[in-house]
Amino acid sequence: MKTGRHLSSATSIVAVIIATIGLSYSLPVHSCGLEPSVNGGFSISHPGSLEVAIAVADARNNGLLPNASPNAISDKIRLQQMLADLRLLQARLDKGRGELSGDIDTPFSLVLIGPGLWSHFHITPDSVTAHLHAKGPLHEKVVVLTHPIALRAMLDGKLSIQHATRLGLIAYSGIDTTAVRRALESSLQIKT
Repeated sequence: MKTGRHLSSATSIVAVIIATIGLSYSLPVHSCGLEPSVNGGFSISHPGSLEVAIAVADARNNGLLPNASPNAISDKIRLQQMLADLRLLQARLDKGRGELSGDIDTPFSLVLIGPGLWSHFHITPDSVTAHLHAKGPLHEKVVVLTHPIALRAMLDGKLSIQHATRLGLIAYSGIDTTAVRRALESSLQIKT
């Protein structure tokens, strides 16, 4: 039984690599893979995206995340669902910022790998603002990488951010990621 599971994980990894290579030679870059000319394909949005995509494939194979829906939905509906999740994340960050100690002035970028949907979040002592569906990361700021299905599982409380981090379903890049990690860890435990 382990051999079959190992083969399906290896097959998923190979499929992601082939799709990534094929799409890296595709059409001009747009703000996300949901743009009409890319037709909802996978995009490499930032270093570390491929590792998160492989972790998602493994989590799906192991039953930790749901498989992709066999029912096709339009990119417009997928985009609206992802934007709703990002707004919920913004609301949770705003609600949880009072629990953070020290000076809070933490801008960061978040990319939903797969579609390559970027957003910018700015946490200050007074509020959390977000620019959703942005064009790439904030210059020299922390980048959070996750997948829409992993974000949804964390927001729904079906997957803790600590477990997601251990599995590679959420990753961080940048010089000092501590404040962003703390903000996300405290905020993703809040139910609204």
